[in-house]
Amino acid sequence: MASSIELAARLSGVVSVQQDVLGVINDPEKVVKVIVSRTPDLTNGTSATLEMAGRVVLDDVSARCLAEKRAIRCDDVDSEDYEEDVRSFIVAPLLNGSMAIGVLRSVSAKRNAFDDLDTYTLQLLAGMASSALMQAHEFREHQASEERYRMLFERNIAGVFRTTLDGRFLDCNDALATYLGYTSRDELLKRQSWDVYHDRGDREKFISELQRNHGLTNLHIRLKKKDGSSVMGIINATMIPAEDGETQLLGTMVEA
Repeated sequence: MASSIELAARLSGVVSVQQDVLGVINDPEKVVKVIVSRTPDLTNGTSATLEMAGRVVLDDVSARCLAEKRAIRCDDVDSEDYEEDVRSFIVAPLLNGSMAIGVLRSVSAKRNAFDDLDTYTLQLLAGMASSALMQAHEFREHQASEERYRMLFERNIAGVFRTTLDGRFLDCNDALATYLGYTSRDELLKRQSWDVYHDRGDREKFISELQRNHGLTNLHIRLKKKDGSSVMGIINATMIPAEDGETQLLGTMVEA
């Protein structure tokens, strides 16, 4: 049985790994690299691997670890079943809720290399790894989604805009600025959305119809360009919730 000093040392080591993981939490590959590189020292192993279910062929022990959702220790493995430098190992499941999604394995070239404390430590590391990987993948998916949004937003041949209901421009693309006679999107973003209407009442009517119908399709509306002249635009718009709870307006405009 591990002493309180030994247990405290292991927990301190796990916290140290967690801090290193937080430094790379936006990159799943780096998260895996940190976990795999730090696991051997904390579990008395000589090497470690992290294997995700469905991506690699798992051996029988790892498959049983996934199925039973528990750590398994093998103290004296058959050399015919594993490589020559594997004489004992521990494997622990990575859990996402009630689902086992992978395994973390600590391997030793010595027989009977691991004890109960090593198994417990690997379980802690596996739990931390699964949580960190979920966060890292969510961050990457969110980042990819934002990048796709920016690409569609900026490269759209239609003018794209996002404003608050009270008239503040939050974003737009260069196409909208061109339609309205501005030299760049940055110049247009310094203006209020009221500035692109000849009559403030036109904007108020537009917002009223948008709120009543929860969206507008192919609305023909006369807008004011920077030099005061008019352009007839075809507007498609909808209201979207923002993270701060404030409703925003997202739409597109092409010249009629």
